[in-house]
Amino acid sequence: MFGSIGFPELIMIFVVVLLIFGPKKLPEFAKLLGKTIREFRSTVDEAKAAIESEIYKEGLTNPLNGIGKDIKDALDIRAAIDKPLKDIGKDVKDAIDGAITSARPAAEAAAEDAKNAKDEKSE
Repeated sequence: MFGSIGFPELIMIFVVVLLIFGPKKLPEFAKLLGKTIREFRSTVDEAKAAIESEIYKEGLTNPLNGIGKDIKDALDIRAAIDKPLKDIGKDVKDAIDGAITSARPAAEAAAEDAKNAKDEKSE
């Protein structure tokens, strides 16, 4: 209802106000509270309008619009960089696979030589 203030808290506040001001002065207090809240809201609205008018008057919105364009351009650059990086990764993977494939026959030949040497020793 009012943020973290629930119904039981509102009743407790009402009882305390009733005890402090009494039943005769309660309508007067409520009127004063309403007038204060209304003045506070109007002051906040005036300040907000003044700030917005200064922002538009100084042209601060144009740089903010440019920031959106810069972010879009940066994302486009990222997409342009990702493709070459993926291609490089594929080339590296192909090179590693090629090295493993070419090393396999040499390793098999070395293993066979070692086996033959062991067989000759045992004889």
